[in-house]
Amino acid sequence: MPSDLSSFNQKLTPTYHTTVYPAINPTRPELSQAGKTVLITGASAGIGYHIAKSFVEAKADKVIILGRRADKIKAAAETLSAESQGTKVIGLSCDVGSPTAVAELWGRLAGEGTRIDVLVLNAANTGVVKPLLEQGTNAVWESYDFNVRAQFDMTERFYKQELGAGRKKYLVHVSTGAVHTFENTAPMPTYSMTKHAGALTLQLLASYEIPAKDMQVIIYHPGAIFTEAAERAGFTTETLPWEDVSLPGGFAVWAATPEAEHIHGRFVWAAWDVDELKSGDLGKRLKEDPYFLKFGVNGLTG
Repeated sequence: MPSDLSSFNQKLTPTYHTTVYPAINPTRPELSQAGKTVLITGASAGIGYHIAKSFVEAKADKVIILGRRADKIKAAAETLSAESQGTKVIGLSCDVGSPTAVAELWGRLAGEGTRIDVLVLNAANTGVVKPLLEQGTNAVWESYDFNVRAQFDMTERFYKQELGAGRKKYLVHVSTGAVHTFENTAPMPTYSMTKHAGALTLQLLASYEIPAKDMQVIIYHPGAIFTEAAERAGFTTETLPWEDVSLPGGFAVWAATPEAEHIHGRFVWAAWDVDELKSGDLGKRLKEDPYFLKFGVNGLTG
């Protein structure tokens, strides 16, 4: 969700980006996705669509985009296919919040012999603009179900598929700055707390169960992007100094390469400079401090 926190993040990396830049440009040869099959949830529009577009630009062999509405996902796939220079783009209607639909999806992929190299978890439930106690248990749990259980369901199935010897999996989770800046989404409390719980779930997997050499896990805030969801929430083009949607797209491609291995299991912002994250004091701290850029209690480690 959008938030105007540029000044805060400039303190982490001296450079704060608002659009795609050379290090994360999908056309950069070192970020090539050639030979890979990419699966992206919530990709019929907005950030998910532009992430798919970036993987097409990075020359992935196949990009599979998911969305609930068959007409919208079909139109998105057709547009991406028209822009493709060889990438096969497939649009599938799938409600990733439905256990049945997700089981059918992975069964279909396995039956076709399709193996996923990169999974981008972008779909989310934004909840409603109401205090928790006014929403009630059922509404709150609906957000938890989608933003935690459904994300874990996709992750488990992705991790347990057989890719073959020497093939590494990449999981990229589109999170939100609201997982640590709760005041910015106070009117939508279920969004902050359930996205936090979903990201924490993946962090725990990456920190204690799955090494980066097997499945690299990157969790990131895409930036303040003016999407249809933001507009529905009441924001306008004048509300914030919005960042360009190319930023989270390029970052997702970069996150699905070995260059991002040093932030395995960490939470980062797409606007932070990736070269500065790896060098100097920041790079040193990422190597030496296992709790840096991870969820926990402020002031406490261990």
